[in-house]
Amino acid sequence: MRNTTETLIKYRSFVGILCLVAVLWLATPTARSIFIGFFFMMIGMFFRGWSSGYINKDKELATDGPYSLTRNPLYFGNLFIGSGIAIASNNVPAVLIFLVYYFTFFTFLIIVERKRLRKRFGSQYDKWAKQANLFFPKIKKIRKFNFNISYYMKNREYRVLFYSLFVIAVLIIKFLKKIGFIDGIGK
Repeated sequence: MRNTTETLIKYRSFVGILCLVAVLWLATPTARSIFIGFFFMMIGMFFRGWSSGYINKDKELATDGPYSLTRNPLYFGNLFIGSGIAIASNNVPAVLIFLVYYFTFFTFLIIVERKRLRKRFGSQYDKWAKQANLFFPKIKKIRKFNFNISYYMKNREYRVLFYSLFVIAVLIIKFLKKIGFIDGIGK
């Protein structure tokens, strides 16, 4: 099990890029699918951006803000971003590719991260685990809103915004080519 988990974690980015390329290649976007997909992506980008402003990696356990609602707000945000891309693609096999990738890789990531955090932070982690759900946010009063923009920048979360906008741009170009608005590009 350990070797499988390590292998999955090691290759998650590479496989994720391959899956994204496949999704974009299969995509048959419409104006509606792009609009709805972009809405989902915005929710995910907000959640990830908000979350990254609380992470001081390996120095302290993030338990405030979105981390008071779920122990995995970044991965929750990824679910919305990936779902948004899949919805925008307007292609059932593309949606299936995303779902298989997401639930295969992120299930293992959550398990590994939980073990690592428990080992590093001990009883502090256990106390937090009783207060915040593992994945789906617990709807309650948010504990401490002390977002730190320097953490956001240090964690380079702005890259997710740029990558997401690039993906949407590719889907918009595919849509515009499909409806004949852009002719001759890529031929």
